[in-house]
Amino acid sequence: MPTPAVGVPVVDGVGRIPGGFVNSYTFQQGDETYLIDTGFRRNAKPIVRAFQNANVPLARVGKVLLTHHHLDHMGGAAYLLQNMSAPLACHADDAAFVDGRAKPSMPLLMRLFARVRPAPVALTLKDGDQVGPLRVVHAPGHTPGEVAFYHPARKILFSGDSVVERDGRLTLPAAKYAANLDQAVRSLTRLRELDVEVLLPGHGVPVMRDFTALLDDLVRRAPTEFLHRSPT
Repeated sequence: MPTPAVGVPVVDGVGRIPGGFVNSYTFQQGDETYLIDTGFRRNAKPIVRAFQNANVPLARVGKVLLTHHHLDHMGGAAYLLQNMSAPLACHADDAAFVDGRAKPSMPLLMRLFARVRPAPVALTLKDGDQVGPLRVVHAPGHTPGEVAFYHPARKILFSGDSVVERDGRLTLPAAKYAANLDQAVRSLTRLRELDVEVLLPGHGVPVMRDFTALLDDLVRRAPTEFLHRSPT
């Protein structure tokens, strides 16, 4: 029997919770439920509603996994953690930005209008770690600790912002949001090594076919489309 999804069903046991232009995902396997990224602070309530609509208690979430520290991916974490006992996990290189020990650099407009509440990090991750069935793939550049979460058996990749979808193509987020754009482009080769059939990006819609061809297209375009471009 298929595993029901929390959020909009994507594949068995996987749900997408859109939050404007950013996605959160749920992944269920057996008795374990994972929440991957928490969106902006305002996205926390839609996430709670998605669990209520699926009749899945928030208390069933075993881990909250962050792909990186940007506020559109971790802004709702502090609120959600008040309503669940799950540990929050992110890469060690982003942990200080998530828990408030360090202040991230961000465009002026975001600094003026964004309020980020730090969230306690209970588990720091590194490349190659296993979180249940998910493998941590460090893909730095967008942030120092950007990671993707990969399910080798099911060939599912939760890519965060290491690669995103736009108008049927794969791309990278705007240069002004990248800590190191050259590094972000180099990280694409790490993703190319993975056998992926389902891509679940932090922005855009899920990609259910032709991932390899689409990523190869991005790798070909990247040197001229992204590198050496002024971050404006």
